[in-house]
Amino acid sequence: MDFTERLNLYLEGGMIQPADVDDIQAIIAMFDQKYHIQLQEENADTFIAHLCAAFGRNATGEKIEPLPPEVKAEPEGLDSYPQSLQMLQDVMAATRNHFNQTEQDYALLHINNLIARLAEGCGD
Repeated sequence: MDFTERLNLYLEGGMIQPADVDDIQAIIAMFDQKYHIQLQEENADTFIAHLCAAFGRNATGEKIEPLPPEVKAEPEGLDSYPQSLQMLQDVMAATRNHFNQTEQDYALLHINNLIARLAEGCGD
């Protein structure tokens, strides 16, 4: 299932703006074109929800607590870490709305979770 309903709810609730929807759609297209990964509710719901929340925080200037160092270090030991870093760079390149380092750290966790979910066959 695609993210149309979720994005519409976030728009109606004022969490995101139309330009944020464009960025989300650009990210979805980038994953499909570059990695042949179709982001769907079944495999990327928390990733897309985080991106939308981060876009909303960017607009309001709201800050979130940085990840604890031990949590931030967790992905570095995973085989998927180099790929997740590249994906994060591609996400940042695909959007006009860029994230601070703390938001990028959280996004990186979600990307690693996405890779793990895909490896488990979720949403293929």
